[in-house]
Amino acid sequence: MSTMKKLLFHNKIVKILFFFLLSFALILPVWLQINSYYSHFITNITFHAAALKYEFNITKTAVQGKQITFTIKNKTPIKDFREIERVIDADITLDTSSITFNVPMTLALLLALTLSFNGSIKAKSYLLLKSMGLLLLLHVITILIISVSTLIQSAYSSPLMQFYLNRFYLPQEFIFNLASILNSYASRFEPFLLAIFTWWMLQAMKDDVPKSSKKNNLPSF
Repeated sequence: MSTMKKLLFHNKIVKILFFFLLSFALILPVWLQINSYYSHFITNITFHAAALKYEFNITKTAVQGKQITFTIKNKTPIKDFREIERVIDADITLDTSSITFNVPMTLALLLALTLSFNGSIKAKSYLLLKSMGLLLLLHVITILIISVSTLIQSAYSSPLMQFYLNRFYLPQEFIFNLASILNSYASRFEPFLLAIFTWWMLQAMKDDVPKSSKKNNLPSF
């Protein structure tokens, strides 16, 4: 690597580090204020989706600190061998704050990378929105898997719940293991996975634009 290339590479790293620290310092105070709202909002959406899939009605939602508790009842009637209708009335408590705690670092990395590259604001904004969409999707999938896993676990203490859920195909061991992995590692590796994706997309944009700019008059990166 020539001296000029080393200098440019060094300047690029310093630029990324500067934008990262600046972005993190600006995002963190805001995130501390809205973190619980975001976590509860995503948890509400995903648990309602899980309840709809497995035919439960949510009759009550209670928020206490980082935890959110859903009271559920069976939507489909259940009758025992004496033709007496039985009702499931269960509380499911979820704490998903650990899933989203790394959001400030992730957003700061995404902003630092996009701001450090030359290019049109439109192209970089689109890439940033795409990366944030992937972040949101990762949170939704993770919390959905944890919600289903918690539902299955609740059936262990309720034969009626177990009977009700047995109507659906649920690979329990797979769901438990996947929920454990996502709960333990998704948020930890989230910043680096999305940073790699963003870096790769920026490199691809930088390589592709000069070839297509002749035809489409796009600015080079």
